[in-house]
Amino acid sequence: MQIDEFDIEAIRSGQPPLNPQFLTAMTLGSELWLERFQEYYLANYIASGGSKIKVLVGSAGSGKTHLIHCIRQNAKTLNYETVYLSARDYDDYRLNNLPGLYRAIVQQIDKEKIVRGLCCSVAKQLGYATDKYDGTTLFLHLLIDDTKLPRNEAIKKIERAASEVFGDVDFGSSFTAFAYRIIDNHMIKGNEKDVDLALKWLSGHKLERYEKKDLLLFEQLQRVNARYWLNSLIRLLKIAGMTGLVVAIDDLEVMTERSQETGKFIYSPNAIKDVCELFRQLIDDAELLNNFLLILAGRREIIEDEKRGFVSYDALWMRLQTGLVQKKFNRLADMVDMDAHVEVNGQNFPDRVQTQLRQLLIEMGVQLQYHGFPDDLSQHSNLRKRVMEVGTMIPKGV
Repeated sequence: MQIDEFDIEAIRSGQPPLNPQFLTAMTLGSELWLERFQEYYLANYIASGGSKIKVLVGSAGSGKTHLIHCIRQNAKTLNYETVYLSARDYDDYRLNNLPGLYRAIVQQIDKEKIVRGLCCSVAKQLGYATDKYDGTTLFLHLLIDDTKLPRNEAIKKIERAASEVFGDVDFGSSFTAFAYRIIDNHMIKGNEKDVDLALKWLSGHKLERYEKKDLLLFEQLQRVNARYWLNSLIRLLKIAGMTGLVVAIDDLEVMTERSQETGKFIYSPNAIKDVCELFRQLIDDAELLNNFLLILAGRREIIEDEKRGFVSYDALWMRLQTGLVQKKFNRLADMVDMDAHVEVNGQNFPDRVQTQLRQLLIEMGVQLQYHGFPDDLSQHSNLRKRVMEVGTMIPKGV
C-alpha cells in the first residue's frame, strides 16, 4: 500500500483518503453500522432488486463523508456503479430536478464499461466468455473466423442474440433502440462515431435532427420521463453486468449557508424547494426503482433549520419524520445520527483513529515529525482534529 500527495492533502484537511486500501485500513468501528449496512443492503436487498434512501446527519467532522466513501468502496467490490455528488458543486450541475440529477449521474458513470458490458452480454449468448471476447473490439470478424459463416449470416446471428438479450427487458423502445445501436455499431460495423453519439443521447444531451434519424433515438430527457430514464439506466447497467447503482449526495448543509464573498444565501428559496421536491419524488418513487441506493448527507442544519432545511418543505418532512434522529444510536434507522455513531464508538474513538492512522503511515515508511499543532485546529471536531494533527506531522514533499 502506498500513499500519494492527494491522500496526504486529504489527511491534512481532515478528509477521507482517496486510496481505497488506505481508506479501509484506517476505518474503525465498522462493526457497529457499516458492516451490517453492507451485508443487508449492498450484498442482499439492493442486489436482489430493492431500492433504498438513507440520510446521514451529523455535526461537521462526524465522519459522514468518510462513511459515504466506505460505502462506495464496498459497493464497487460488489460491482455496483457508484456516483458521488456534492451539493456545493452547484455551478457544475443542478440538483433541483430529476433531469439535472440524471445528467450528473451519467456524467460520472463509466459509459465505456456500459458499451463493453452490453457487447459481452450478447457475445455470452453466443457462447463467448469474457476471456475470449471482452467487448473492446469488433466481434463480427471473430465470429466469422470461428464459425466460417458468410458475413450476412454472421450478422443475423449477432442480431438474433441481441434480440434474445434485450427482448424481454422492460425499458421501453428508446433504451432498447440505444442497446441495439451499440451492438450494431460496436460489434458489427466498428462505427465508434455513432457509438459516441448514442452515448451522448444516453447522457441526456440533445442530438441533431439527422443524428436522431440515423440512430432512431427520438426521445429526449424531460421532467415527465426522467424517472423512467433513471430506471431504464439502472436496467441497462444490469444487462451490462453491474449489480446496480449507488448515488451519494453530500454537503447538503450548503442549502442553509451564505456565500463568504457576497453574504447572500447560496441557495435561493426556490432552489431549496426544488431540491426538497426532488428528494420527495425519489422517496415516493423508491418502490418503482430497482437496484438503486441513494444516500443523502449533511450537517444537522438540514433537519434543524426551519426556514431552509428539510423541515421547511412539508411534503418532504412528512416522509422523513419516521426516521427522526434519536438520542440513542439506532443502526436500523433510515436517518442515521453520525454524532451518536461517534459517541457509541466510545470516548476514546478519536484517539484510536489517530493511533491507527499514525501506525499505517509508519508502516508505509512515512517518518512523522512533531512540530506542535496549529491553534486553528481547535475549531474542528475532536475526530477531525485528531486526523489533521497526524497530517501536520507528515513531512513536506512525501
